[in-house]
Formats: sequence, structure tokens, C-alpha cells
Amino acid sequence: MRLKYNLWFGVYEDGKVERSSNLEESFLKAENEESLPFNIPDVGFEVFGGEEEYYTALRKTALAIAEKLVERELRREDKYVIALVKALEEVEESINMLNEKLEDIRVVKDSEIAEEFENKIEGLKNLRKKIEREIEEMMTKIAPNLTEIAGAKVAAKLLERAGSMERLVRFPASKIQVIGAEKSLYKAFARMKKGKKAKIPKHGIIFLHPFIRTLPKSKRGKMARFLAAKIAIAAKIDYFRGELDESLYESLRRRYEELRRK
Repeated sequence: MRLKYNLWFGVYEDGKVERSSNLEESFLKAENEESLPFNIPDVGFEVFGGEEEYYTALRKTALAIAEKLVERELRREDKYVIALVKALEEVEESINMLNEKLEDIRVVKDSEIAEEFENKIEGLKNLRKKIEREIEEMMTKIAPNLTEIAGAKVAAKLLERAGSMERLVRFPASKIQVIGAEKSLYKAFARMKKGKKAKIPKHGIIFLHPFIRTLPKSKRGKMARFLAAKIAIAAKIDYFRGELDESLYESLRRRYEELRRK
């Protein structure tokens, strides 16, 4: 009877082991049987030339696979948040459109149709709340630092415009600062090329952040630059480490208080 088993480091057959050239691939194909006729580490010690070498290779392989699985899951959740943001925008547009139509109807006559419009609008508002809660939960999960300093709404919109966390972490702070204001930026550059005066936008989506919109116009540019820099740092921490760093928000709050007092 031939004994053949797929081990994480290769194939064991009739007392011999053929070491895999791709440890990650063989790790995923390994059979985890409880009643193997041999001890896997003992066989592994011989294959790798010692106990330390065996466990070093095992740890390295397991970490590499774990990182890829986490990255794959993150990409999937990225897409989910992006889909939610787009859905939220469409729901908000529908609410605004139906409100306008309702006003048009009411000007002419109160009727049961107006009540139907009201019910539909209320239903869409409830849906909007559910989507917003789901976005906040997902953003807190996949990007805790970004969500902490930018807020779930702004963070999700930045992610949607970037297309993924992987792309967002590559953006410099200067680009993050004007995400959402690209059209105004291009128009300004076009005017400048013609030798005309142009007003370059100081912020895009991040204007929605209360630390920017509650400041006087003369100070918003400074706050926008500072916030964009912190967002760039937060996104990188989330993508590469995933640990919440509360000092980021505290430094942001201090800067806001400084500008507000000046």
C-alpha cells in the first residue's frame, strides 16, 4: 500500500519527501489528517536541515499567506464600501428629485398622490440611514485611523474616488487635499497657461470635515493642508498596520484649536 500525503512543504510518498518549489502553494494544498503515520515536524527537520530552519520557514510561509488573504479580503471590502457610497449618492439624488416633484404637486393640489410621494421619500430616507450606518461600520473596520480623523462620510468618499485603499495610500497629501475638486483645478491650470489669473481650489471633498468648514475662509487652506497630510498618514497606517493611533486625531484637534484662536 502506497502512502502519499500532501504536506505544507511538499509531498510525502513511501517514506520520501519531494520538497515543493512553491511553499505557499503547497501550504494551501496540505492535508491536515490527525492520524498520520509520522510526525510532520520530524520529517520537516530533515527536509530543512534542522528545527530552527523548519520553524523559520513555516512562520515565513504562514505570514506570507495570511498577508495575501487579508489583502484579498480588504480589496473585497473596499469594493463593497465603494458600491455603498455610489448607492448612497443615488438615493440622495432620488430623495431630492421626489421632494421637488412633491412640491410641484402640492402647489396645484393636495391629493393621495402627494401622500404616496411622502411615503416613498420617507422610505428612501430610512434606506439612506441604513446605508450610512453600514458605511460607518465598514470604514471603521477597514480604515480605523482614516475614519477617526476624517469621519466615515469623508473617508468613504475619498476611498470611492481613489478606487481602493491600495491606490489611496499612494496618493500624496497634495492630491488628497483636492480630491473632488479636479474640474476646478484643471480649469485653473488652463487659465494659468493662458497667462490669466486663476483661483486654485484649496480643498475638495475634505471641505465636508467640520474642522475645515467651521473655520473662516482665510484659515481653511491651512487646515486643509494639515488634514490632508494626516489623512495620508492614517491611510498608510490602516493599510500596512491596521492599528488605531489616537495621537493622529489629537494632533488634528490641536491644530484646529490653534487656527480657531488666531
